[in-house]
Amino acid sequence: MKTAIGTRQLEFLAELRAYLDGLEPELIEAARAENTEDPMQPREHGRRFLKRLGADGWLGISWPREYGGQGRTPIEQWLFAEELYDRRLPNGLLTLNSIGPTLMLMGTDGQKADLLPRIRGGELEFAIGYSEPDAGSDLAALRTRAVRDGDHYVVNGQKIWTTGASVATHLWLAARTGAQEARHRGVSLFIVPMDAPGISVTPIITQGGERTNAVFLDDVRVPASAMIGEENGGWEAVTAALNFERMFYHNEARWELRQLEEWASARGLLDGDDAEAHMLQVVMGEHAVDVEICRLFALRGARMLAAGKVPYAEASMNKIWWGELRQRICDTGLDLSGEEGAIATGSEYAPAHGHLEHGLQSSPVWRFGGGTNEIQLDIIATRGLGLPR
Repeated sequence: MKTAIGTRQLEFLAELRAYLDGLEPELIEAARAENTEDPMQPREHGRRFLKRLGADGWLGISWPREYGGQGRTPIEQWLFAEELYDRRLPNGLLTLNSIGPTLMLMGTDGQKADLLPRIRGGELEFAIGYSEPDAGSDLAALRTRAVRDGDHYVVNGQKIWTTGASVATHLWLAARTGAQEARHRGVSLFIVPMDAPGISVTPIITQGGERTNAVFLDDVRVPASAMIGEENGGWEAVTAALNFERMFYHNEARWELRQLEEWASARGLLDGDDAEAHMLQVVMGEHAVDVEICRLFALRGARMLAAGKVPYAEASMNKIWWGELRQRICDTGLDLSGEEGAIATGSEYAPAHGHLEHGLQSSPVWRFGGGTNEIQLDIIATRGLGLPR
């Protein structure tokens, strides 16, 4: 499989690195510290960092020039996201790489003119309002309802696992406008400001210590102009945004493997000529190969996007590989560290600064966040292999 990284992309990467190296150290360190604490919750310094990138023209790498982007390919966008993650800096991945491109495909001229410049400027942050308490993995079973009232819709319902809702400016909301039995064909997609009257957010703290949220919508009035696409036609926007989102899972495993390698090397576990050292060397080598496979999955999807294709099955492959690989790497780290591995992030005695312990605690989310792995396997079977439903 070709990597598709050529001279032009390497020159872009060198330019990006030079730009990041030239930013004020105080801004970089503040954004990095905040992002390392919880990368899913961009706050004051992360927002300031993203706004600086936006002002300097570094957000929306692959966006068309007509929307203020650099007009580069999704490959450069992928390299951009990977480089920032490698430096533990916020990259605005979800909003820039998922919401923005979906708006370009399906938004009205007014929506594009209003929202895209603010997204590219680092001013807007979206949370995803899909999952519901009683729907499980079946998004088509959602019950949050939007009822037309003049030039508005009135929305009532509840969303859960809405990561980022406590800091987001807007909610990308799936709600039912058709009959319950219509399932996918009765869903509409809205953009709702998080400060709209009737929205309340309740924290849910996960096993890994990250914050996600439940979002309650009580008679929330949403202008009809905030609907993406046609009434009852929101499923297309939902699936498009999910495919864009899944395409950029790639770099956390690479970073976690580096934490494991640095810790094991410092302890001398990779040295020597005994059976245990040889076994660990083999395991680390397998992880390194798997990380590169993960990068190739992402690059293949980026190449398809650059060619105007939709990587349905490829995005699902990448998502499954990414989550399961991260769990394997962190599991190896905890096996090696033994009892010390139970020391949590924040303690000076935690192996690998506690990143591997934290990663393993967080790993159950990776199997259903962004779409459960079981559903992804169905997509691979039907959309990728052509198997019957």
